[in-house]
Amino acid sequence: MSDSASPIDELLDSLRAALAARRRDATARIERVEAALAQYRRATEQQIAHEFAAEHRLKARPVAGPSVAHAAEQLRDAVLELPELSRLLGGEEKEANAPTTQRAPKSTAALSLSLSPQSASSWPRLRAALASQKLVVIGALSRDRSESAPEGIGEHIEWIDTERDGVHALGNLPQRIRQGRVAGVVILDRAVKHKHSEPAVAAAREAHVPIAFAGQGGRASLERALTQLEAMLAQR
Repeated sequence: MSDSASPIDELLDSLRAALAARRRDATARIERVEAALAQYRRATEQQIAHEFAAEHRLKARPVAGPSVAHAAEQLRDAVLELPELSRLLGGEEKEANAPTTQRAPKSTAALSLSLSPQSASSWPRLRAALASQKLVVIGALSRDRSESAPEGIGEHIEWIDTERDGVHALGNLPQRIRQGRVAGVVILDRAVKHKHSEPAVAAAREAHVPIAFAGQGGRASLERALTQLEAMLAQR
């Protein structure tokens, strides 16, 4: 007479299988965040090395892989897929739709994460700076600029298409940035070569002028970039 499987062992096997399935799902999410973070680290270090080499006229390896901005987007997407964060943001949305009550102020980082571009469209600090300075957008815009520029901002934007004219399109922009004549710089990182935007980026970092990235220059991407500039101006 053969021994049948123990009911206790069967129960333990079922528990192990259920726990393994849960751990497998959680591990997949964690590994995606870790991989995106590692890619962001590599892109950042590669950019730092390339900038340093350019500043000191050293030979550097060609830039390979995604840009810092693209790596940051992938990291953001991986983090936003965490169910805990989804529930947190969902709770904040419900709170925003609830009757008005006294709420504690949120940090700048939390606020920029939860606000949509439309709800943050005033950009008061940036608008104040644009009264005497220019906002420079670098990259080949594939659509009508009037469709991308938010209301009241477009007339203060200087569009520079380096894809058409190369680095020569920048003209004296690096000098103007260092002279404090530029309020902020937006790089269309998916529509411009790194070597073309680098002189302006280096000048902006040297002069502590805020920089943001806006993909291919769509309306939503540009509004997100302006919100980032506003947050940087607020930290000054």
